[in-house]
Amino acid sequence: DWSSDVCSSDLRTALAILTALVVVHVAAVSLYTAQSRQQALVVQFLEARDAWKAGHLEEAAARYHEVLARRDTLGWPFVLVAHFPSLADAWYLLGRVESDRARVDAALVAYRESLKAGGRGAREYRELLLGQHRLQQLKDWATSEIARAPSAPQPYKDRAAALLELGDPAGALADYTAAIRLLPAWRRQRDPAAPPGMSAEEADLLNLSAASSLAAGDRAAAASACQSVTTRQGPRAQLDRLCRALLAHHDGHLDEARRLLGGYLPPAGEHEWLTQDLITTP
Repeated sequence: DWSSDVCSSDLRTALAILTALVVVHVAAVSLYTAQSRQQALVVQFLEARDAWKAGHLEEAAARYHEVLARRDTLGWPFVLVAHFPSLADAWYLLGRVESDRARVDAALVAYRESLKAGGRGAREYRELLLGQHRLQQLKDWATSEIARAPSAPQPYKDRAAALLELGDPAGALADYTAAIRLLPAWRRQRDPAAPPGMSAEEADLLNLSAASSLAAGDRAAAASACQSVTTRQGPRAQLDRLCRALLAHHDGHLDEARRLLGGYLPPAGEHEWLTQDLITTP
């Protein structure tokens, strides 16, 4: 009986060890398979980027769509490889490709999905809406962003751009003023090491607020905003050139306005609208 019990115990131990080995083997095979598939997805992601850079836009879009279709499944429950594409990056890059393909609606969807996933695309989204003159859509989106992040200056600037072109300069001025008020605290929060004094962002907002005041018929307020930039900018800076040109144009000095904007490159859609009659050859 004693020997029988020993044999039974040894058998149970052997079976337990065998079971553990099988489990470890299955786990190892599963991990290896998952790792191989994830690595293949990384390669596909990089191939999509290379296709985009080479100008093969349709191929790049198709590859990004494939990455998006497979990413969540292959990334569950663990990511086992380096450089595994994030959902936000895949959507953002697809938006860039679709924008280059002039597929505006598809690009907007991709940028929205990237933003929803916490990624990039806000600037591209707003510029695409501005470029397509989808001003009500930009206004509505910016309003929702203000509700989500009321202390961020950018959504106020975005809504102001839409309002100015929609013919509501007073509303635009109110939003530019709000953005100017919020900007210093926002900069301190985002970049504590930022140098003191007027930033390029503040100068731009003051230029745009001057444009809104001019559109609202208040030249004095426009001149005051512009003078604020002139007196606070560095000795060799030209951060006030836009508002000075707009004031000159308003006063009937077209040649002076064009001289001031010589070599000027509009940084965003609203700047293009404001200068479209001033930086083109008459």
